[in-house]
Amino acid sequence: MKNYGKKFQLIKKLVGKDDPLIVEIGAHYGEDTLRLLETFPNANIHCFEPDDRNIKIFNQTVIDERVVMYQLALSNKNGKARFYKSFIESKTNKIPDKYNFISKKEYNKNLLRNSGSSSLKVGYPNCLSEEYYVKTIRFEDWYKRENIGYIDFIWIDVQGAEYEVIDGMGSTIQNISFIWIEYGEDEYDGALNRDQTIELLFSKNFTLIENLSSKGTKGDLMFQNNLINDIC
Repeated sequence: MKNYGKKFQLIKKLVGKDDPLIVEIGAHYGEDTLRLLETFPNANIHCFEPDDRNIKIFNQTVIDERVVMYQLALSNKNGKARFYKSFIESKTNKIPDKYNFISKKEYNKNLLRNSGSSSLKVGYPNCLSEEYYVKTIRFEDWYKRENIGYIDFIWIDVQGAEYEVIDGMGSTIQNISFIWIEYGEDEYDGALNRDQTIELLFSKNFTLIENLSSKGTKGDLMFQNNLINDIC
């Protein structure tokens, strides 16, 4: 939390409770899952991650009864889709400091370098040549199946597939209080820029929270549901 404490405390203040129901879409190795658990001691978190490399690390990193992991990709269609596994060759075997909880042997053996750039969307230049397919599901269908009720906070980090995730929410998006989402991942075909992301969420009755949102060509945006929250 050393470099992220301020950000997560702002999220906590916004959500306003210690026991929120959270959905994390694109959980990677579980590093943000752990930060959310530390920020919200009594949270329940539903996590989605389709990359089997990342899930292996996640299951070693996050061992907590408050967390449920789904090896699925959320999209706007149910079925299967090709998933593009990112990987960058390196002359050094050094692990980035932020991933020092992974052993060097495992990091290199499992081709984890830059696995966080993997996506359902084509376009990222550094990907493994193998064809890898994942199960996809619409959020709306998953939500109705699980019958989880009101969602306090959703975290979306899906490398250019943001539109498909939001589109797949259908009318159930109105049961979500706050949405944090990345934008501007223009390496990926069809990725939304800042204005397009704001316009899409605006059409769903969400308002941008300016002081918690980036202003550059790439970054993160925080939205609140106008039908649930008072507009900041």
